[in-house]
Amino acid sequence: MTETQALTTSTTGQTTVLKRLLMGKATERTRQAYADDLKGFARFLSIKPVGDEHPLASVPDEAWANLDIANVAAYLEYLKTVISLKTNRPYSTATIVRRLTAVRELLTEATYLGFYPRERLDYIRERLSTPKVTHEHHGGITSDEQMKLLELADAQPGLKGKRDYALFRLWLDTGMRRAEIASLKVRDMVVKEGIPTVVIRQGKGNRLREVGLESYTAHVVQDWLQESGQAPDRPMFCQVRKEGRGKEAVYRVVNPEKHLSGVALWKLVKWYCKQAGIESEVTAHSFRVAMVTDMLDGGAPLQHVQAVGGWTTTRMITDVYDRNQYAEPVARYRKKPLPRREENGTAN
Repeated sequence: MTETQALTTSTTGQTTVLKRLLMGKATERTRQAYADDLKGFARFLSIKPVGDEHPLASVPDEAWANLDIANVAAYLEYLKTVISLKTNRPYSTATIVRRLTAVRELLTEATYLGFYPRERLDYIRERLSTPKVTHEHHGGITSDEQMKLLELADAQPGLKGKRDYALFRLWLDTGMRRAEIASLKVRDMVVKEGIPTVVIRQGKGNRLREVGLESYTAHVVQDWLQESGQAPDRPMFCQVRKEGRGKEAVYRVVNPEKHLSGVALWKLVKWYCKQAGIESEVTAHSFRVAMVTDMLDGGAPLQHVQAVGGWTTTRMITDVYDRNQYAEPVARYRKKPLPRREENGTAN
């Protein structure tokens, strides 16, 4: 049996497996993440959606028994070789593990409901090994690169300049995840005990946290909000579009009720890096790495960094995000320095 022959679809039989899996997830964001990851599995199996439904929503319950171990094994090998259309790079180890985990949980649900053989599930769990997650995050944004981004944003005309400058300042101050900054609303900017504060309500695991801001960062965000006319219940950052030509051209808000999406933020960072001549691999996630590195360089306690970033432990900070850890050259530990070359090429 090939991958494309593994499952059939139906509009008449019961199709409860996917629905039961998603219903068991605690938050809408988690449900959406699982649904998105399983769309890739459906495409691999050549299963097309019926109307606007998820492709796997039309798979009859009894059809899951036809899914062989070889189908799942082939999907794992595919994930190890596929190139992401978004980054033009192979999938990270974290992405591979996450996507196969979604498949395992889907089949676990099918097993609990009596539609998938227990021995196959056990084999998939125990024998199909995913790569070890290496957390190969991109590097942060250096001080010089931060200056370039902000200077270029400041040079943009009208509302675009105000929005982008405020966005980058806020991002560098807080190290928010891309989804977190995309979900902010105007009302999430508050003042607590005299300190400007951003309330992050859509944190990972649905955890809420508050992060204090530099007063100037709060000022430029408020300047953008005032100029754009965004109401308290509207998105903090939304799309702007250029209207007109030449000196008469101005930027206007396109849809004040629509958030600037995570994909739009990713494209914005890429555009600025290209325009600013930044050659290092800066991504939206680099703002988070830069926040950790800058705070630790400045002597911030781990507990403060943990609170700002929204981690449950400090391990991620020290093991993954501190990009300056062990950055000192090995030579500083040598009791006797290595010889150096003379100007004429002979060693001293």
